[in-house]
Amino acid sequence: MKALMVVLDGASFHVMERLRSELPTFSRMIEEGAYGPLTSSTPSLTPVALASLFTGFGPEVHGVISPKIFVKGRRIQRAVSAFSSESLKVDPIWATLSKRGLKVLITSAPQALPDKWKLPGLTLMDPYRARPKELSEGTVLKVGSNQAAGVTWEVSKEGGKFTISFPSGDGKGTVELENGQWSSPIAFSATYRKSKVEGITFLHARAEDVYFSPASFTTGEWSNDPDLASAVWEEVSRKQGMLLDGDYKSLEKGLISFEEYLETVRLSFNFFLSYTSYVLRRSEWDFASTYLPTIDNVQHLLYGVDDAFTLVVEAYRMADRFVGSQLGLADVIFVVSDHGVVKVRKRVNVNSLLRDINVLKTGERGIDWSRTKAYYGGGGVLRINLKGREEDGVVSKTEFPKLVRYIVKHLDALRDPETGEKVFVSIVSTEVPAEDRGADVFLTVGEGYSISSTLREEGLESVKPYRTITGDHGYYRGEDMYGVFLTMGDKIRKGVRVKDAKIVDVAPTICRVLGVNNNRSDGRVLMEVLLT
Repeated sequence: MKALMVVLDGASFHVMERLRSELPTFSRMIEEGAYGPLTSSTPSLTPVALASLFTGFGPEVHGVISPKIFVKGRRIQRAVSAFSSESLKVDPIWATLSKRGLKVLITSAPQALPDKWKLPGLTLMDPYRARPKELSEGTVLKVGSNQAAGVTWEVSKEGGKFTISFPSGDGKGTVELENGQWSSPIAFSATYRKSKVEGITFLHARAEDVYFSPASFTTGEWSNDPDLASAVWEEVSRKQGMLLDGDYKSLEKGLISFEEYLETVRLSFNFFLSYTSYVLRRSEWDFASTYLPTIDNVQHLLYGVDDAFTLVVEAYRMADRFVGSQLGLADVIFVVSDHGVVKVRKRVNVNSLLRDINVLKTGERGIDWSRTKAYYGGGGVLRINLKGREEDGVVSKTEFPKLVRYIVKHLDALRDPETGEKVFVSIVSTEVPAEDRGADVFLTVGEGYSISSTLREEGLESVKPYRTITGDHGYYRGEDMYGVFLTMGDKIRKGVRVKDAKIVDVAPTICRVLGVNNNRSDGRVLMEVLLT
């Protein structure tokens, strides 16, 4: 018996209901299997929800409560990342199944690596760990000498043709591009943490300059199987590129056009389609989990732009094609998502608000942590930089309750100048400092507002269609709470409409299909979809 789970980041049940007749693979699964909404975790954020999906537990048990997880003895700016196996307090499904002797393949999961389980037959991969933050931002190359991804790129122009030179192997590589032309994947030499690595990028020639897409690298950190990672690099990354998301950051900064952003989404989809197909067919597995970010990429940017809904539809069609490419590879297939989506009209930059009330300090290099008293790490979690709890904390225990009241007072008073409504609908605080992984102040925004930890000029700003996010999820307990659940195969009933599936139910259901029972979980086995 082989089981496959396909994770479609951001696939919304409410959108799927609208489009299902236009999506042949999903329509087939609905007719021949079981289908319904999948209630996400609270908050319905990707790392939190996926931890619940893979473990079968809620955030209070698995420990991933927000993108940044604050624990005692660490600097406030060095919180545990939710995109690391270090964040999990319980075993995920891949460890559970591996311990029972099954062969498991994970193609991408935020908490898969580094491999702390070291189990035979367990293959863990996460292409996002091939994209180190310090080397992987999109940029623009101008005529002359440029620095990108830590290396020098020389650009010259004659007429409408650019010539770009870059380090490659032991020598120099060169590519020529006409105005408007995209390059094929370009492999270049770089240095990461004092080691020589190879990077992969795309270039796009414009009228006066060249766009350089976010690069991925042979870091050696994105799989516990070096041979498989090397094979993927040679057979997929070098041929298809390894762009992992649409380049939203460059779009927001004004470095690329909306049309260029859409092309980066397509290039990302092409990578995941080829990568997933290659790894599934090359590896031996009893259970595998695959991942696609395309819907989430497009919905964040365009869901709130009514005129752009056709592009959201296209993202769902791409996801339908992605799932279709994997049908027939397993006896049972599950298609799930981590959350839905809602429209937003304004963005709340919490750390900018903290800066404006003088509890977060900045300097020439960004946040001055030696003078910062409070910090928002995402997921609604605001943490005080407390002495004795945070390393190098600056707030005393006697100052703590007064500081919390001060912050709550100012945030509670924040109103939207256009509507007069409160921005924060709930602010929960305590006079006692939170324990590990907890919030000193927990924030919830109202419908129509997106909440961000990014430090920007304004604390409250309107979204910009085609430039910034207009769709979000996490805090609203509305349509953003409902992802999708589909399953089809040998042990699955046909034509079942699932009414009460929760994200914590998926792992125990897959375990039951594979004959692994009696595992502790917050979820239940979805017996209504199973034949036995």
